[in-house]
Amino acid sequence: MNKKLGVLSSVVLSSMPLMALAQNSAGCNAAQPGTIQKIICIVGNILDTLIPILIVLGVVYFIWGVVSFVISNDEEAKTKGRDRMIYGIIGLVVIVAMWGLVGIVKNTFGLTGVGTDIPGLAPQI
Repeated sequence: MNKKLGVLSSVVLSSMPLMALAQNSAGCNAAQPGTIQKIICIVGNILDTLIPILIVLGVVYFIWGVVSFVISNDEEAKTKGRDRMIYGIIGLVVIVAMWGLVGIVKNTFGLTGVGTDIPGLAPQI
């Protein structure tokens, strides 16, 4: 499990510079370069790209745990399935908490119209 987690984290961390180069900074033009607002805006844009992908991966991992728990006859396989379900739920909670924390920080620094909007909902002005 630790080896898989290490591989996944290295893939995510190694792809972050590419996501930073590919980001759309149209909403960050109001912030001056080198300020905390600009940094928060850039981090928010990166997380806006990553969070939907991570949520999908967390849901797939959870469903994989449910399926392996339900179809297995072996007690060890059921334990692994249960552990996958638990880790999937913990992962989803961490992802959503991180999303909320970035939203709180953006609201604190007055960057309410930039990023971290829930898809399908209009930002409230």
